[in-house]
Amino acid sequence: MSEADPFAPADPIEGLPRPERVNYATGVLLDAEDFVDEQSYHRARLATALKSVVGFGTVAGLRVRPPAEADPERELHVDPGVAIDRFGRLIELAEPWCIRITRWFDAQDTDVLESANQGGADPVMYVDVFLSARNCALGKTPAFATGPFDALDAVVASRISEGAALELVLRAEPGTPPLPKNYWPSAGASNADKLAAVLGSWNNGVASGSDQLLDPLQEHVEGQDPSALFLARVTIPLDVPASPPGARVAIHDTRPISVDNGARPFVYLPNKWLGDGFTAEPLIQPEP
Repeated sequence: MSEADPFAPADPIEGLPRPERVNYATGVLLDAEDFVDEQSYHRARLATALKSVVGFGTVAGLRVRPPAEADPERELHVDPGVAIDRFGRLIELAEPWCIRITRWFDAQDTDVLESANQGGADPVMYVDVFLSARNCALGKTPAFATGPFDALDAVVASRISEGAALELVLRAEPGTPPLPKNYWPSAGASNADKLAAVLGSWNNGVASGSDQLLDPLQEHVEGQDPSALFLARVTIPLDVPASPPGARVAIHDTRPISVDNGARPFVYLPNKWLGDGFTAEPLIQPEP
């Protein structure tokens, strides 16, 4: 998991820029804004094509794996893979990532953990894994100072790395928290239903009157990045002490942590030629 880089400039794609190309002509002086606009135009057109043609969600990989038995850190492992977020941006994990459940659990406030306890004979709590895009500033290069500054030795990032961030979201709603929902008609739907979906699906996700902010989906919690992609639901078994009252809950020592990969939004192209074999594995691990 990682926080946003304060030295990385804001991503223009999140502002849903208009499709305006830079008009080049001999003798026209160019500045940094022109080059940013040039990049943003091509990135935004690609993003529009991706989210309009294939939607958003997991494209390949990104399976979330439960902790191994007898692992004191209880590490969740996320496989490498690629996804498309709700802006149409590509998010790639080029190598496996891990999230240490034990350390994350120990860092939570006692009252927060108690609010997420679902109760019952075998109490559990639900935690959702989300993936989102993150820009990171790399390197330094000399530049003119911008803003209310006066310096001859100012520097800026020489490159912006398009990275990713993983986040654990604790679900405190009573009962089973909502999961992502797909409103697109199935492959066997009638032509009328498919046409109705096409005609009614032009939606950039912006809430009315929100000043270019994405509308959160039902799987998002208040204050969460609405472009974040749901990957998996993690069920953590709890050990609730009988006394004293208000004692801190703990992760159960013998009941396994379960990961459900089956509810995520995903992009599936039936005519895709993969060119390589793969191993089919259960969506919920360990299997009930």
